[in-house]
Amino acid sequence: MIALSVVIPSRDRERVLSETLRRLVEQLAGRPAEVIVVYDGPSGERRIAAETAGSSEVPLQVVEQPPLGPAAARNRGLELARGAACLFLGDDAWPGEGLVDRHLEFHRDHPDAGDALLGLVVPAAPLDGSPFIRWLHTDGVQFGYGGLEAGVVPATCFWTANVSAKTELLRDAGGFDEAFTDAACEDTELGLRLAHAGMRLAYDPAALAHHYHPTDLAATLDRMRRVGLAYRVLESRAPELPMPRRPGPRHRLKAAALAPLASAGLARERTWRFLCDEVQREAFWGVEAGAGRRLRIGEGLARVAIRAQDGAEVRDARGGMDDAARRDEGM
Repeated sequence: MIALSVVIPSRDRERVLSETLRRLVEQLAGRPAEVIVVYDGPSGERRIAAETAGSSEVPLQVVEQPPLGPAAARNRGLELARGAACLFLGDDAWPGEGLVDRHLEFHRDHPDAGDALLGLVVPAAPLDGSPFIRWLHTDGVQFGYGGLEAGVVPATCFWTANVSAKTELLRDAGGFDEAFTDAACEDTELGLRLAHAGMRLAYDPAALAHHYHPTDLAATLDRMRRVGLAYRVLESRAPELPMPRRPGPRHRLKAAALAPLASAGLARERTWRFLCDEVQREAFWGVEAGAGRRLRIGEGLARVAIRAQDGAEVRDARGGMDDAARRDEGM
């Protein structure tokens, strides 16, 4: 009997996925578990998972779909899952020691259909040296682990980089809403529906994954524009959630107040938060930034903050995969 199905959607991350699978199959050896990798669009990555499947005793299915987005990819994995519970991992979420066992033990000890488990996601080395990337995981706009304590947490924390729930509950809830075509809000929306169906989401920081996703402020602002667009869909599905405020004079005043601080290298996190929120607000409300601009409000502040960010640490982090890549690709 399979107790756990690990579902991983992926697109164009061959080296990172290789490391994810290498660590995962090591932990799954001898466990009642399987892996399902769903490629969201045709990719050369399929070779990586196929080679892993051929050399591993762990059951590993590899399937492809048209590029429909991670929500549709996870649904495809959910359809194929044979486990009593599904663990959703990001293709760039490297399992920390004991992660699989923490999820397996949780579902063994909590067999009720409503019991689900959120694990901790932290930046992988050397990305953990970046203040900006640490902020994204703890107090930022990607994850909010800094505000969580072990125990039951809100359903809006159903973050699919590292979360597991009973397969029956997921299927009964209808899976992920495929109207979300980007990696934005689709997991939050499902978490709310699961909560209505009786889910209790527990948080275990010992179920640890290391997130290898190099990024910087400029790339994050581009992503937040997509998040703002996804919030339009979320509003129609979950009108009880607070939506971004309409951009207005108060936001212009805040941008003006932050500009001299940012120029002096101060108030970095306040500046990052404002810029991420402002991009999301403008996208949600359909505000056009104009050619060559990211924002209508705070464009100058964004330029200052992007220049001030230590891009070298991000570039160095991008090279941190070299050793793992050479090992996995036989270089």
